[in-house]
Amino acid sequence: MARSGRWAARGELSRNWSQPDPGRLEQLQMALLRKQLKEKILPFHPHFRNLLSDFDVESLQGYDDLAVIPFSSKSDVAPTAEAPDRPKNFVLQPDQDSIRKVLTPFQKAGMMWTALRHGKEEVRRRLGTEYRPVQAFFTTGRTALPTSFFLSRYDLDVLHECGRRMGEVIGVGSPEDRLVSVFPYAPHLAFWQVHGVGLANEVFTLHTGGGRAMGTEGILRALEKMRPSHLTGIPGYVYHLIRQGVEEGRDLSSIEVVFLGGDRVTAGYREKLASLLKENGSKDPIVISVFGFTESKKCWIECPGGVETGFHSYPDFDLFEVVDPETGIRLPDEETGELVYTPLDGRGSLIMRYRTGDIVNGGMTHKPCPACGRTVPRFSSDLSRASNQTDMSLTKIKGTLVNLNVITDLLTDSPLVDEWQVVLSKRNDDPLDVDEMRIAVSLATDQQPDNIDDILASQIQHASEVRPSHMEFLARDEMLQRLGMETQLKEKRIVDLREEVGSDATEGSSK
Repeated sequence: MARSGRWAARGELSRNWSQPDPGRLEQLQMALLRKQLKEKILPFHPHFRNLLSDFDVESLQGYDDLAVIPFSSKSDVAPTAEAPDRPKNFVLQPDQDSIRKVLTPFQKAGMMWTALRHGKEEVRRRLGTEYRPVQAFFTTGRTALPTSFFLSRYDLDVLHECGRRMGEVIGVGSPEDRLVSVFPYAPHLAFWQVHGVGLANEVFTLHTGGGRAMGTEGILRALEKMRPSHLTGIPGYVYHLIRQGVEEGRDLSSIEVVFLGGDRVTAGYREKLASLLKENGSKDPIVISVFGFTESKKCWIECPGGVETGFHSYPDFDLFEVVDPETGIRLPDEETGELVYTPLDGRGSLIMRYRTGDIVNGGMTHKPCPACGRTVPRFSSDLSRASNQTDMSLTKIKGTLVNLNVITDLLTDSPLVDEWQVVLSKRNDDPLDVDEMRIAVSLATDQQPDNIDDILASQIQHASEVRPSHMEFLARDEMLQRLGMETQLKEKRIVDLREEVGSDATEGSSK
């Protein structure tokens, strides 16, 4: 049976995932959540089994009832020096007795039939395929230890099915299509989700490993030779790659769609990248954003209709909420708030009502997509990655709460700026002194006004209410080295040195 047929067997939402009946969506999603809780979470999940020991699953009849389930967050899952095995508490851990207790009479009969026909070893093999972890994704956050999330073969099939749907949304699958990925080789979601897109849609895919593996020159040669229709990677590196290709006169005109993950994709960035591709001969190139996080074990994508269409979810696999970041109260559609995620299916590592820390500007909507007509729940593509340490969404600088996303968006979109880096530090490297914000840029062209430093500093001050302590102008090559564009898994856009200064001082005082 094809994978898509396998999921169709799960019920109405899976049979027609992209066009769920809006009038029945809440009822169907809550039924899937109750089933997942009763059959997987409560009997097999160490963390939630204890947390929800007295929980009445049948009380979950509508979205508003979700409030009775406590939130979870990265701090619950992330390992610490005192509790290095904490991620294992979020892995389903069934045993023979617990499985027997949750099987329906029909399921028991099926297992007995399998045992009679193929032997008990086949029953154990099938259960192992469903539950036994066979792969791990890793994420790094504020702790020094990586957080591992485990996937069984079942989860990998879900990942591939989501890859198939992503391809369906953006139109991948023609025999003529070719896909090149410049995501680094790594045990990270982005790399493996793209692998799923290519495999599930039977599209020839070249995984280059990014600049660290093949190098930009090697990738550009491959693009010219392979002539792909689709390109995917981290926004910063993809822009660097295309810009260098255009400057070298490479023929990149075959690229029709670029889909990007791992970083915020602004409207200005889209325009700059599309302009580069058009300059190189690409006709009407489309730049699309992808969103995902390790804990979800899957990604979501926009349709080609435009940024305003938002990320298209999978209503049989996920349930999203947007809540007030301060109170945790669920917000109505189209109101800005924090994204909260609950999987409706899955094995391996699982979370419930997971607070992503990401602010969705414009919230969610259950209206049909104005571009493609799909009726899946969608959430705005305008995300502020508050939970991502690299993005440093909200930070105190000089006593003023600053949204660094505003600054990074301004620098990314500015026609004056080619590449940039923000460095947060302590004056005189003194942990008790005031914070400083230094900004290094390489300029887009040599034809810049004499007071370019004042222009950029004033724009940043107007946007963020904080003026940079220092503006530094570098040649592009030096800027790319600072960013680690071809040496890091992800370029170092924001560098926060303040904690290092504080820890150094603490260590020094204790000696």
